[in-house]
Amino acid sequence: MKVKRIISITIAAALAALSAVSVSAAQLTETNRSGNTEVIAHIDGAAPGDVSYIITIPDVVDFGTLAIPADDNDDHNKDVTYAVEATEITGLDTAKQAIAVYVKDQNASADDRAFQIANKENSAIEFNYDVYRSTETLNESTRVNNGDFFTKGYYLTSFNEEGQTLNGTLRFHQKQLYGQNIAEIAGDYSGYMVFFSTIDNV
Repeated sequence: MKVKRIISITIAAALAALSAVSVSAAQLTETNRSGNTEVIAHIDGAAPGDVSYIITIPDVVDFGTLAIPADDNDDHNKDVTYAVEATEITGLDTAKQAIAVYVKDQNASADDRAFQIANKENSAIEFNYDVYRSTETLNESTRVNNGDFFTKGYYLTSFNEEGQTLNGTLRFHQKQLYGQNIAEIAGDYSGYMVFFSTIDNV
């Protein structure tokens, strides 16, 4: 009983001391007319100005089977479409910002910026293709690789709202195959387009 009583007294004294500190911290008197109170708070969530987004790019774009043309006219083109979509955009200041998308070939360099597909068995055999930001008007004004080349690639498009989609075209000029030895170039080809996204000020 004595032990319990000592513990009870000790706890009561400790609580009284805490109470005294708490009260005295908020007391103003005639001789102590001013004091400071710390105001604290906690805010959860993203920091102000944080932007998140999801841009969906194609898994694969397939030219299918290419054919060697009978002549070297410019009209032997194989076109396939692709789409890049702004699946999700949050926190974007649409008056000042946009999500810019760039694209380049996986092997692009300052000296060779072409989009290419290479023979899977012999990568030295490769052919070029063009990228357009349209499915209807395919000319120099819509050809992506007709623009300026940056480290992150050619500028493709910008998004500022969810659901916006760029429908474009890849064009393979089959004229490149004219006069080629089919035994040497036959096989499967592949290449990679590398997309890059960034928040740009507009």
